[in-house]
Amino acid sequence: MITDRSKLVEIFFGWWPEKWRYTWSLLLAIASGFFAYYIGLPLPWMLGPLIGCGFFAAIGKGVIIGKKPRPVCRALLGCTIGANFGPEIIDRVDEIGISLLFVPFFVVLMGSTTYFYLNKIMKMDKLTSIYGSFPGGLNEMVILGQEIGSNPRTLVLIHATRIVVVVFLSSLLILFVPKLSVDMLPNPDLFHNWEQLPFVFIISYLGWFLAVKLKIPGPTIIGPMIFSALIHIFEIVEAMPMYIIVIAVQILLGSALGCLFKNITLKEMSGPVLAGLITTLIAIIPLFIIYFILINIGYDPLSILLAFSPGGQSEMNILALSVGADMSFISPHHMLRVFMVIIFAGFLHKIIKQNL
Repeated sequence: MITDRSKLVEIFFGWWPEKWRYTWSLLLAIASGFFAYYIGLPLPWMLGPLIGCGFFAAIGKGVIIGKKPRPVCRALLGCTIGANFGPEIIDRVDEIGISLLFVPFFVVLMGSTTYFYLNKIMKMDKLTSIYGSFPGGLNEMVILGQEIGSNPRTLVLIHATRIVVVVFLSSLLILFVPKLSVDMLPNPDLFHNWEQLPFVFIISYLGWFLAVKLKIPGPTIIGPMIFSALIHIFEIVEAMPMYIIVIAVQILLGSALGCLFKNITLKEMSGPVLAGLITTLIAIIPLFIIYFILINIGYDPLSILLAFSPGGQSEMNILALSVGADMSFISPHHMLRVFMVIIFAGFLHKIIKQNL
């Protein structure tokens, strides 16, 4: 079976160049983004590279997206998110605060139900089930889980599948459900705000640097996000990146996510990948409960969907930016969710290591 599959891959994709793999991988990511944009795929600059690079990585071709630019991309994304905050956020503290109270309920309910599925139904060991069920940062969960003996490949596939499924489903819902759709997708000038570029890089770097010094979880994105938000709330300076930078960030983050499915096997498809798919569908239950409660209170449907969807923080914020959603409402929810998960996972990690 494996041999036949390898022969088929070689017949149809034997032209893939092994030399200059970084260059060809980046060109593949860019071309996939343009193709997705041309056919009208939602979130094309992220989903296009994700699908294109994911496909070639899955069949064993040498798709490699450099790791060094990724933290810079996340820092620029954090600055972009923070730039969507303004003085009006102070008047919305009560509105956002009430919604944030539901985040712990969502995290606990999703974590407990997905743990039960992974451990009792998929028969995964307890440690893998624990770190596979936390709806937090992919890198953090994999690193913590690996240190106490969990299978890192399994954790990567579970969390990567969750993020991909959430982004796809959210994009389709926004596209086809009238209540969640937007009147007009933003289509800004690619090079608008070019004069603000020096401030963008300074704020991104300083926010990242301060977050590392203060040991804030997820420093590459949360640090620049908080720093940029404070600067824009108090109207100190304007620092909104050019839209072409936002597109470049989407291409790199999307292609990097696709590369996580490198050399995927049929066993993994029916194991960790299936587990990631099912646990994501399970997470829809607490999401719908919170959605209907907050809708009846008077909250915006699109904002609630994007605020509580358990995708990656970077990916969900990119999706919100791409459709012109309410960033000042959505971002704090993902920030609180990731903060809660990473802090609780780190605390649990120390307890588990002491008992090993």
